[in-house]
Amino acid sequence: MRHIHATKRLATAGLLATGIVAAPAPATAFAAAPGGEGSAYGLTATGPIAIPPIPAVSSSTGPVSKSLLREDRTKLVKASALDVNASAARASSAVAHLSVPSAKLLADAVTAKCTAGRGDAHLARATIAGRRLDVSPPPNTTIPVDVDGLGRTALTLNKQQRMPDGRLAVTGMELALPGKKGAVRVASATCGKAAGPAHGPSEAPKPTPVKHDLPVTG
Repeated sequence: MRHIHATKRLATAGLLATGIVAAPAPATAFAAAPGGEGSAYGLTATGPIAIPPIPAVSSSTGPVSKSLLREDRTKLVKASALDVNASAARASSAVAHLSVPSAKLLADAVTAKCTAGRGDAHLARATIAGRRLDVSPPPNTTIPVDVDGLGRTALTLNKQQRMPDGRLAVTGMELALPGKKGAVRVASATCGKAAGPAHGPSEAPKPTPVKHDLPVTG
């Protein structure tokens, strides 16, 4: 009998290690952030060609998630495999195969995460005008870009901003349209206590400008 119980324990441990069986979440997994709320979306665009936040989720309790196979309804931005998740204490967003043809902006993947009021972003094989972008850019890295036929604009990587309600919003990429006519935002996650941050700085980190220009031609 002891041998059977030991075998079962070993089998269960093996399944947990391979991810086939999910371990139960601790009872305090969501109680750690009373009054917290997480939200996330894959991409959105404002301006002449508007795209509402898609897919989008929010939660002040347990985890919720949504996925979108493809977004290619406009010529402005194209992406596939958009996945978003949110719970009371955390949120995440991942977008694959991003393309913004007018700015020659490409990325295999863009992700943003926010946990307990702290966030980060990650870029996989991301380029603009053929130049490689940092995999893990510092918060609010700003790159000036000249878009042919439209003028100068800016691309912000790992944009982090404190919302009016105190929560932190992290956006993997934000491409401003010239003349303040709108923006394209990719992979955004927001988390924290809506009543105001109990800990940490009152505002997001200062911008980190990139001093060289990246002209987009053709």
